[in-house]
Amino acid sequence: MQKTLFIKLTVIASLCVLFAIGLTMFSSVITERQYYADSVVREIADQHVNPQEIITPFIAIPVTTTPECTSAANKANKCAPPFTTIDTVFAAQSLATQNLAVNTDTYQRGIYHATSYNGDISFKQSYKPQTAIESIETADVQTDMPDTIAVRDTIATAKQTITHWKQAKLIIPVSDLRGVPTLPTVTIDKQTLKATYPSVSMLNGLSYVEVALPKNTVTQLTANATTLPNTANSNINANQAIDITIDLPLAGISNLNTVPTGSNFELSMQSNWHAPNFIGKALPNTKDFSAEGFTANWQNQYLTVANNQYLSQCLRTANNSCTVDSRARLDSGNPADYGAAAAVVQEVAGSTNHGNLNSVRLNSFGVSFAEPNDVYLQTERTMKYALLLILISFGTFFLFEVIKSSRIHPIQYLLVGCALLTFYVLLLPLAEQIAFWQAYAIAGSSCVGLIGWYTYYVLGGVKRAVIFTAILAGLYAAFYGILTTEDLNLLLGAVFCFILLACVMIMTRKIDWYKIA
Repeated sequence: MQKTLFIKLTVIASLCVLFAIGLTMFSSVITERQYYADSVVREIADQHVNPQEIITPFIAIPVTTTPECTSAANKANKCAPPFTTIDTVFAAQSLATQNLAVNTDTYQRGIYHATSYNGDISFKQSYKPQTAIESIETADVQTDMPDTIAVRDTIATAKQTITHWKQAKLIIPVSDLRGVPTLPTVTIDKQTLKATYPSVSMLNGLSYVEVALPKNTVTQLTANATTLPNTANSNINANQAIDITIDLPLAGISNLNTVPTGSNFELSMQSNWHAPNFIGKALPNTKDFSAEGFTANWQNQYLTVANNQYLSQCLRTANNSCTVDSRARLDSGNPADYGAAAAVVQEVAGSTNHGNLNSVRLNSFGVSFAEPNDVYLQTERTMKYALLLILISFGTFFLFEVIKSSRIHPIQYLLVGCALLTFYVLLLPLAEQIAFWQAYAIAGSSCVGLIGWYTYYVLGGVKRAVIFTAILAGLYAAFYGILTTEDLNLLLGAVFCFILLACVMIMTRKIDWYKIA
């Protein structure tokens, strides 16, 4: 008798191992489908538009430097050639506003889609000329010449610099310009201008549109830089702030990052998306969720100052030799995508031509619009309870054999286990077509109905079949409830397993296992 019990338990354990192998094989199917879905999103990004990263606009001024050359060096033809750098002027105050409409219908490939956004980005900036000029390495400037010449003396050598004020541009960097359907409109001191694509890029690694500064704005800047008589325009108030407003239409997919620059930066975002994932180097200071979507506000002075330093140092390298790595990645969960606070690839201290950087990655923060619980993640979570479901079903059958003296053949165990596995085979393809809860309900009802009908013949009675069917339906409902509580699913799962074990121990507490035939 004990030998028969041991054989039965061995058969049940063997079937569980067999089904565990089957679940592992099916998990590879989920991984494959998820990889294919991700590849479709990457294809959409390559063909249409990528995730976007926006650097807060700033003013760039080309500078040509001619190193000092002694007469002895000149005779030996060892004079260093002139080199160009870019001086940057950051806003004293920037207020960025992002209004984004997010949907999943714009870019589709069959049953797969990419979450896209479309909206308006606006920047309201204020530049203080006096503060801006102090950040530029010029001591003596002439504004009555076509370009400005400055001579800077040091202890060792002297070199001549030409600051090309008339070539000063407002730079509006956008990582993928395919997402800018129309060129942005820029208002500088109540003068409306249209941005243009640069004919020759002067910033290595950045894709951007630019606006040539109006003559009166350039005059206002140079009025602060000159100390020579009769050069400042009497009609120009050198201390008056320069106000700039930028209206930028923008489209992208998956996520949007913003790189803050300037002295005081604040970002406000509004969107109709209900489940944002905040990414990057800073969380929003305030956030609010409602039925219409969410709003969030960022303000981080440390990241802004760090970006100013890295960006200005990079652009001041000789002959545009430093690359600014500004792009958003699809895989926003990868820590390598955002690095550790504006990583500098190479730095050589003490270089006389500012050639101390090869590449920089600036600090950014923003929002990922990826679906928080996609069908593949939810199916994978569901499968974590699959073996437990099979064990409970087999255990219920075994208790019917022990308590009610029913006889169930191992083939019947096998068929019921196959029906339970069919639930997962149905769940994934249904979830790719309809909502997950609908797919779960259809697959679960189908399997419960099939197994309930079969157990009527296996257990030999309506009452026993109804009991088993109710237990199975309760298990499916309980597992779905655990899955929908993301933050508490581990706790609820542990409590559920404890309750099941307690129920089994209570039901079998009076069984004399030595007397079971």
